[in-house]
Amino acid sequence: MWSFLDSILLAFQFLAANSAQSKYKEMSLRSILILLKLPFDLLVVILRFYIFGGLRFRRYNRELRNCLRLRIYRAALAVDILDGKLIGPHSNAFLIRKVIPYILSTLVENCPGYGKRFDPQSFWLVKQNDRKPSDPVIIFSHGGGYYIQTMPSQIQSLLSIYQLLDEDVQKRTSILFLDYKLVSDGYPFPTQLHQLDETYNKLLDEGNENIILMGDSAGGHLSVAYTVFLKLLEKSVIYPSKLVLISPWVKLSPLPSDAQKGYSWHENEDRDLITYHRFSSVQDLKHIIGFQDPFSLLCSPGGKTPRSRDDWASIPNFSDPNHDVFLIFGEDESFRDDIVQWASYALNYPVGDEYGAFATSADDSKYSFIRHGEQGNANLTAFVEPMGVHDAMLYFEHDIAKIIEKAHSLGEKLAIADVDQSKFFGITRLTNFFNDTL
Repeated sequence: MWSFLDSILLAFQFLAANSAQSKYKEMSLRSILILLKLPFDLLVVILRFYIFGGLRFRRYNRELRNCLRLRIYRAALAVDILDGKLIGPHSNAFLIRKVIPYILSTLVENCPGYGKRFDPQSFWLVKQNDRKPSDPVIIFSHGGGYYIQTMPSQIQSLLSIYQLLDEDVQKRTSILFLDYKLVSDGYPFPTQLHQLDETYNKLLDEGNENIILMGDSAGGHLSVAYTVFLKLLEKSVIYPSKLVLISPWVKLSPLPSDAQKGYSWHENEDRDLITYHRFSSVQDLKHIIGFQDPFSLLCSPGGKTPRSRDDWASIPNFSDPNHDVFLIFGEDESFRDDIVQWASYALNYPVGDEYGAFATSADDSKYSFIRHGEQGNANLTAFVEPMGVHDAMLYFEHDIAKIIEKAHSLGEKLAIADVDQSKFFGITRLTNFFNDTL
């Protein structure tokens, strides 16, 4: 039922949560107009779908539910920064302890220690009871531009990945959810960085030696920025063993030159959740990072100039073959070119292939890149989802959770080999990465 109706429920939450007169008074006129226009926009999507197909949304041109989701997410991200807290007025404690157990009761029952608080800014999604120091602990930082609260689909997808792990890997893996403060509540970056540092160091103090940072979008930015933060401490530190970066927001604000024809910010303006007109606002940077340098390596890893491999060569996560990086992004996402450019410096990711409407090569090999054991480089497993949009793994692939629950109800465990690798592009590839490296 949730799988079929979640687009409508999300729209209802988006509208109804802000329907109280007091909350409307808090919102800007621009955000109110976006809210009021959303039902009409959804109607247009439905009519276009049945008349012309999905049109601009290439990946989902035959999936009405995902076309609706995409339009809703675009609207949510379009509201003013300070109104972001009203889009998801729930707390993460309520989401994790009340909403998700209601939606996915079977999955939650199979997650030991689910919902227990670890420290003031984190909750366990999975806490293995007899954890050894070498057992992996994943710290997950959610996306949402630092101004929108976690969506249920992000937790659903994350729990699904855990349930799909091979049994021996699953028994050793714990997952910690970072409940960082939002800029829409008046906490600009690097508040979130310091919260992550507190949680990371508490895990180290408890003897954990295998800590993995995982994040989508802004959470990917936070994970990358934390490695820069550790470098800037200029003392002996323990770096994460792995980074898992899902559509990472590596360049805080695009430049006018990025909006030219042939660039992903221009090409995918009507295809993606992320739009140039929304993310190019200089005014918004004040709310996100305060008065810090927007072109520093810490604040904007992909926006710092001049760009140099030397910025990353001294960070083991990008230069040591004893460390692993998983990177995934979409062909049709606006961040695409920013991610490719940043990865070319930070990870020695190969560039030269073109994507989308400007692609000159139909070679499938350009959509994946795997490197292991190369001196001077971290191990890298990278994927570009063909026609994929921003953060598709966590916002559009969570339907797999109900498939997993159905298997559990029959007393079976869904094997990753039996999952559709095209429909669940990101989830299958990340699960395989974890099975191979954890």
